[in-house]
Parts: sequence; C-alpha cells; structure tokens
Amino acid sequence: MKRLIYLAGVALVATLLLTACSSDGDSTPIPPTPPTPEKTEPAEGTDLRPTWQAPDYSAFEGMTMVVQIGIQEELQPYVSANDLMCAQLKGEVRALGTLNETAGQYYFPLSILGNSSEGAVTLKYYCDKLHRIFTVEGWKKFDSTILPTQGGEPYEVKFYTGD
Repeated sequence: MKRLIYLAGVALVATLLLTACSSDGDSTPIPPTPPTPEKTEPAEGTDLRPTWQAPDYSAFEGMTMVVQIGIQEELQPYVSANDLMCAQLKGEVRALGTLNETAGQYYFPLSILGNSSEGAVTLKYYCDKLHRIFTVEGWKKFDSTILPTQGGEPYEVKFYTGD
C-alpha cells in the first residue's frame, strides 16, 4: 500500500512538472525525477571475527579520548554480545570495546589513546551476526576534551550506508 501511494505521488509530481513546462511556452517536457531506491538490508559477509588486541596503556604517555559509540538503527536488529569495536590512529588499535546496553540502547564505550597530532580516528565495527567489519575512516579528529556523549546520547556513527 505504501508503495502504491508513493508511486501515485511520483506520478502527480511528474504531471505537475509537465504542466508547468507547457505553460511557460517551452514544449520540451522535463522527465520526472526517478524515485529514490528503498533502503536495503545489510548483506551477510564473510569476515572472520577479528583478533584486535587492546593497546598496552602503559606504553602511551599521551591523552585519552573517551567516547560512547551507538549502533545505528539499520544495524540494531543484528546486534549481539559477540560484536566488537575498535578505534585506530595511524592504523594502530588504540581502543577496544565490547557491546553495552542500557535501557534498550546499544553502545560501545571506548577510551582512545593518542594525542592531537595523530589526526583522525578510524572506527571499525565487527557485527558477528552479519560476519562483517564496517569501517568509518576519519570519524573525528583525536581530541581529549571531547565529551563522552553527544548531548547525553552516544555518538551515532553511520557504519552502514546501504551498500
């Protein structure tokens, strides 16, 4: 039913556009904008569970960037206790987190080691049910003064973009 209503709306917009074109003296019709594709479900992958190792905190004299990373809505049906997340700076694991849940909200607490001269943080999320590692390059520049949450809510990172 939603699809039928959507298609009727597209047809109405196309008709209005064609009418507008003919009323201004231009006889060349403008084709309607194609409908945007519906969101796809994430596909299952073949990634093995990663063997990310937590960093040796005693080896770092830098600062810590403490954040909570939430799981976006599209991936929440696939969340499990076996999921992992890591934060990397310059290709090196600087934080490792396991899934937490509070009041139905899933998130990964991360204490990322580094300093501001090391650039942007890359986040990697392993979804055990999908056997996939999702990566977001350059999520945020390393900043030890950043708040652990954004307005009290975990940061929601778009790991899945419909591919």
